[in-house]
Amino acid sequence: MATALVVGAGVSGLATALRLSRSTWNVVVLDHGGRSEPMPVRGPDRHAARRLAALPYPLHYETRHTAVVGLCPDRFGVTVTFPDHDEWFDIVVCAQPCCQAERLPGLRLDAWSRDHVALLYRAVHDTRLPLSSAELLADGLDLYRDDREAFSWWENTLRPHITTVRRSFTPAG
Repeated sequence: MATALVVGAGVSGLATALRLSRSTWNVVVLDHGGRSEPMPVRGPDRHAARRLAALPYPLHYETRHTAVVGLCPDRFGVTVTFPDHDEWFDIVVCAQPCCQAERLPGLRLDAWSRDHVALLYRAVHDTRLPLSSAELLADGLDLYRDDREAFSWWENTLRPHITTVRRSFTPAG
């Protein structure tokens, strides 16, 4: 059975954990206990919320109160370093920023995933759709056996919903 670490117990993290646990993943959720501002449920998120609530399913995931110290992806998954031990997962979903995951070698600034790590919090920031982003990520992992294909499908499906405008500045020369 595949294992997933979901960092963050906010709305997108818990929605991801719910969807993955329904799909026979073993899921560990890290909760730091911090509170953040609630995000409005609007647009496509309303549909996602209805789907998640309409499928009653017992939550089968483990919640831990700890921090991630480091991520070390390899060919098959990610070794996660916690303060007191290392543990291996098939995928890591960062529903909140964790251990500078964006500094993984080769992670492009325009990508939301790489090397078995999905930066869900960046997709949520860019689209303002926490539930849809989480549900589409889990859908991709259901549809594709290879997480690289799943992440690619997720990014391509979600990108048309980007609400923020990114501007690049060129130095005056």
